[in-house]
Amino acid sequence: MNLEKILSQLVAIPSIFPQERKIGEWIEGFLLANDWRVRRQLVSKNRFNLLAEKGRGLSSLAFYGHLDTVPVYGRWKTDPFKLTFKNDRFYGLGSADMKAGLAVLLWNSLRVKKTDPKIKLLFGVDEENISLGAHCLTKKYKKYLTDVAAVFVPEPGMSKNISGGANVLTLGRRGRVVYKIKVYGKSVHGADPQKGVNAISQACQIVWGIEKMKLVTHKRLGQSSIFVRLIYGETKSLSLPQEAVIEVDKHLVVPETETSVLKDLRLMIKRLYQQGKLDFRADKKVEIRVKKRTTSYLHPYITDRRLKVVKETEEIIKEYLGKVKINYGLSVADENVLAKVLKKPVITLGPQGGNEHSANEWVLKKSLSELGKIYQAIFKKSF
Repeated sequence: MNLEKILSQLVAIPSIFPQERKIGEWIEGFLLANDWRVRRQLVSKNRFNLLAEKGRGLSSLAFYGHLDTVPVYGRWKTDPFKLTFKNDRFYGLGSADMKAGLAVLLWNSLRVKKTDPKIKLLFGVDEENISLGAHCLTKKYKKYLTDVAAVFVPEPGMSKNISGGANVLTLGRRGRVVYKIKVYGKSVHGADPQKGVNAISQACQIVWGIEKMKLVTHKRLGQSSIFVRLIYGETKSLSLPQEAVIEVDKHLVVPETETSVLKDLRLMIKRLYQQGKLDFRADKKVEIRVKKRTTSYLHPYITDRRLKVVKETEEIIKEYLGKVKINYGLSVADENVLAKVLKKPVITLGPQGGNEHSANEWVLKKSLSELGKIYQAIFKKSF
């Protein structure tokens, strides 16, 4: 089965989270048919990660890919579940993010022999949601991964100007955390609002304060970012709104942490009180905390370019394509989990594509072919 055929098969299997079971079963069967040792890790009902292994040696290389895609967004010009070729591009849902990368791993898995250096293929669910699969993998199989020298991830490392490419090494990503702010007012009759405090008006003052906050810049990861992702408040009678809620999405760069940003947000709110923009007459002061979720939020990370595995990967790319571009991802991915928990070098190297998370997602045919050959060389290395 050639590389394009494998990609076509993968795109044809809907795997919008949390419905990854069918694609997991297909990949499992593919690997078992080619003498890989495969095990499932149950993540939740009908959802599982896959761990496959072949080769020998005291150390191994790991290759990671996520099985899920986002839903079908926007108006597609082609069938999102049928790989369509046009103008040197393959179109299909998940074609770039990241079924082309999965195809590259499976295509190269056909060439691995039992006497070759040990390879571990890891496939996780829920990357497009809250990385439930990656968290489960690193929590329960951390010991299984102790012999791993490095982790390669064949998905595009999207930044402002780059969306993957077989010569683009992504050596880090920003982190992300969401905060919840509860704003209180003082309810009075709506016919005489000056006697009370409107919680929605108070929330608007905080939104303006958030948008004026100073952002941190890192020489590699670039500038952090912050935006309001939700604001909500209402009254069910002719009264001033008594409560409002704001959710704030923050992308982190080194050295920012959940705690440091929380401190900055609290300081900003304190200043709003001092400036008289927040009203002390409200029933309660503003409350702010990290929004709870099932998995932990993702920390920023950087892989050291001076490491042997990075240098030798650069040499492989130069041999095929002549030039290497070093990149740092704008947003989070399962790589953030792998880097934090495993403490191993994480290298993202995926095909050139576009329209990820939107209509008419595509991957460049030439880039797919180039990536297949580069990973073929990486599979044979022993770092």
